[in-house]
Amino acid sequence: MATTASTDVVMPQMGVSVSEGTITKWLKQEGEQIAADEPLLEISTDKVDTEVPSPGEGIVQQILVQEGETVDVGTKLAVIVPAGAEAPPAEAPPEPEPEAEPEPEPEPEPEPEPVAEEQPAPPAPSAPEPAPDTDGAGEKTFVSPVVARIASEHGVDVAQVQGTGRGGRVTKKDILAFVDAGPAAQAAPEALVAPPAPAEAPPPPPAPAQPAAPPPPPARENID
Repeated sequence: MATTASTDVVMPQMGVSVSEGTITKWLKQEGEQIAADEPLLEISTDKVDTEVPSPGEGIVQQILVQEGETVDVGTKLAVIVPAGAEAPPAEAPPEPEPEAEPEPEPEPEPEPEPVAEEQPAPPAPSAPEPAPDTDGAGEKTFVSPVVARIASEHGVDVAQVQGTGRGGRVTKKDILAFVDAGPAAQAAPEALVAPPAPAEAPPPPPAPAQPAAPPPPPARENID
């Protein structure tokens, strides 16, 4: 009666200090028959290169480690089953341990954006006070902000000030002179301005020349 036990082929210990070996060549492939002690594969270690004989007779059912791979001593390399025996389910080759993924490098922290210095808001221009002053013709007379401010500070009606500027415009000099003049000038602003001199009357036309009186006739002498 044929045995049905399978035989495992493992990496042999080739020396006291040898801990691993490399498969250099498989001398039999899966499905091939092999006899006991028949060379099955070649291995290489840091001490020696040698052939590994089959530990049993039968058929190479599965090769678990491929050529060029290095494994530790005692690692299962292949499975041999007796000829005519029902092959056990094939074992999956050992999966290589997954390499540890390198930790991702930390992303550099974004540089803080420079804080823009707040520019002070420009002061709102002070609107000049409207000057409701009018000239003699009833039209609005232009008054500068300085004149309007001086008039407001001293409670002066700009319409009472006689302007000497262009077009009767009240200048700073006019408003300061008006303020310095005192209440008398403010009460009677018209007194500060001399009325225009009346136009001179044309001279009377010369009298027409009268004709000279004729000389008297000479006296007649009596001749006796």
